[in-house]
Amino acid sequence: RTFTALIAEYQESPEWNVLALATRKEWKRHLCLIEASWGDLQAAGVEPRHVVKLRDSRASTPADANNLLRTLSALFTWCALRGWRADNPCRLVPKRRIGDGWAPWPWDAIEHFRSLARPDLWEAAALALYTGQRLSDVLVMGWSDIEGRLISVVQSKTGKRLWIPIHQELKQVLTAIEAREGKKSDNVVTLQRLSGTILTNSRDRAWTRDGFKAAWQDELNRAEMAALRERRLVFHGLRKAAVVFLLEAGCTDAETAAITGQARDMVEHYAKQVN
Repeated sequence: RTFTALIAEYQESPEWNVLALATRKEWKRHLCLIEASWGDLQAAGVEPRHVVKLRDSRASTPADANNLLRTLSALFTWCALRGWRADNPCRLVPKRRIGDGWAPWPWDAIEHFRSLARPDLWEAAALALYTGQRLSDVLVMGWSDIEGRLISVVQSKTGKRLWIPIHQELKQVLTAIEAREGKKSDNVVTLQRLSGTILTNSRDRAWTRDGFKAAWQDELNRAEMAALRERRLVFHGLRKAAVVFLLEAGCTDAETAAITGQARDMVEHYAKQVN
């Protein structure tokens, strides 16, 4: 009952298989570290002090340390229910403080990006901003997810289904995409509405996550985007900006959470940045 055996069994379990693909990819990286550190040790012998030491091996990156702790906690919960040990030692170990994380985009930065960025990258940014969703969900949104004035999203991380009102400015972006695609082929818009993703790359194919990240980074590395780099603005900050703008527009924390799919305490946390 070593960690090597435990990790192997956990990755063949139903609990592992129902995790989102992105979560499994992230947790597998942490499981590799756990196995490299504790592979030959007995799972039953680990105490909270050992967990703290492993967590602090990632002290320079607090968010990564917390994700490692989350992965380890799930592993211990799984094995405790199967008699490998009596408890989950991670429950006594606090997460590292990570501050406020990445900054939300202010409106002047959004306008700067909209005016200078490649159209396909601005369209992705707009979809993130006006729906408040993560990159992984934005890239797979399809035309078939649009019904009237709403767009449906099943969040890959949480499994929540959301129905998000389409903002009037997002409607203009969607209309522009349709018009551009319609010029290429009379049938392409119809086909996209049946099965295609809203966002496509320069080859008219659905973005891969890695492909989009590479294109996004290339865009931010341009001289015209120096002001955004200096402010350390990242794609995920558009989701934070959505929360801030919704609250500033007068939405309650419950209404905001219903759109973004976040817990209300997280919305309250972002409320500190409301002007």
